[in-house]
Amino acid sequence: GMGGVGKTTMVKHVGVQACKDKLFDHVIMAVISQNPNLVKIQQQLAEMLALNLNEQTEITRAARLKERIMRGKKILIILDDIWRTIDLSRIGIPDHCELQNCNSKVLLTTRIWNVCHAMKSQEKIHLDILSEEDSWALFVKKANRSFESTNLCDIARKVARECGGLPLAFKVL
Repeated sequence: GMGGVGKTTMVKHVGVQACKDKLFDHVIMAVISQNPNLVKIQQQLAEMLALNLNEQTEITRAARLKERIMRGKKILIILDDIWRTIDLSRIGIPDHCELQNCNSKVLLTTRIWNVCHAMKSQEKIHLDILSEEDSWALFVKKANRSFESTNLCDIARKVARECGGLPLAFKVL
């Protein structure tokens, strides 16, 4: 989905719920962004696993992170804001078969549908902008008030429409 539609917020909620429901023993997350920094990504994931990565090379850090992920605990690995195909093994994320063997999964977010295909995603969920009705409901919730005055309500509805159905725009207000 497009920027601001709520992908990051959604996967964070998915991670919290997956922990509550005990679907995974650990939920770890890293932001990939337009210019991926493998060291930073490895560090983000390692810290969430209480793993201290002191290795000097990308390859040895990746091997150590992979070994920790495969140690047998069920881990949900969330990779947020992917802009192009990335080689997960360079980070230290096991391949699909290895992840299945340790009951772990990767969940990724991207604005670019082709990235999902290129990375061989099993399931793809497109997040669309909010409907006008849902936008209004979110606006009222974020404003934490009702709009009884017709004049104020009209202005508020125009502001909600200007947000273009993007939840992030409501957050910024």
